[in-house]
Amino acid sequence: MRKMYEYKTIRYFPNALSDEFINIGVMLECDKPIERIITETEAKHLYCSTLIGENKKFYGVVEHVQTLAQKRLLREENQYFHNYTISESKFLTSDKSEEEILEGLFESYIGYKLFTEEKLDKRIKIIQQSFEIVKKEFSKHITIHNSKKFDFEVENIKNKKVYHANIGSLGNKHDIFKMTMETPPPTLKKDKDSYNFLDISTHRVENDAKERLRLYQIDVYDYNNEEKIGAYLEQLIVA
Repeated sequence: MRKMYEYKTIRYFPNALSDEFINIGVMLECDKPIERIITETEAKHLYCSTLIGENKKFYGVVEHVQTLAQKRLLREENQYFHNYTISESKFLTSDKSEEEILEGLFESYIGYKLFTEEKLDKRIKIIQQSFEIVKKEFSKHITIHNSKKFDFEVENIKNKKVYHANIGSLGNKHDIFKMTMETPPPTLKKDKDSYNFLDISTHRVENDAKERLRLYQIDVYDYNNEEKIGAYLEQLIVA
């Protein structure tokens, strides 16, 4: 059953006089309020131009907020100062567990900026797996090859229809921007071209990403394991 949840983000301001901020944590208000704060290790994988020369100060704030979380003091407004604050309340509805919701929010607000080796490896493995599955199971019906603009292309051998695909996450603004920029406007598309955004995110929250992709006539597919890759490729055979 879907329920409504209230949540807030913890914002760090590198410059107290600027409106620019970096999200460093998410607080979910539920029966037993929970939070997910960026760790010091994750903070070192966070790139932002405003942090250049300010890393030591930033890591200190992250450590301090972690301490507040451990002492259950995060929700006391007197703990917040000019360099970090709590956002206004936002709301979402979901039928997922509270832990899943929290991790999804963290990924959407913070995690997508953490360009760790593990995330890069996951994308590479998904692409490699796609090539292997085509070769093993679908080589009589479709071909797959690299593309200059997209992560790969799949072509239906029978009707010659081409599908351009990018691996990404609906929670990653950079991925959404990349897909919409690389895809020609609908009026310039050729009939044979189809554009697919292959989402490997396991946690998603409602945002305007799907609407933005819809305007460019881009289809979104869940594409994060062998079974789902196979199901996607199979439907291209009969498309």
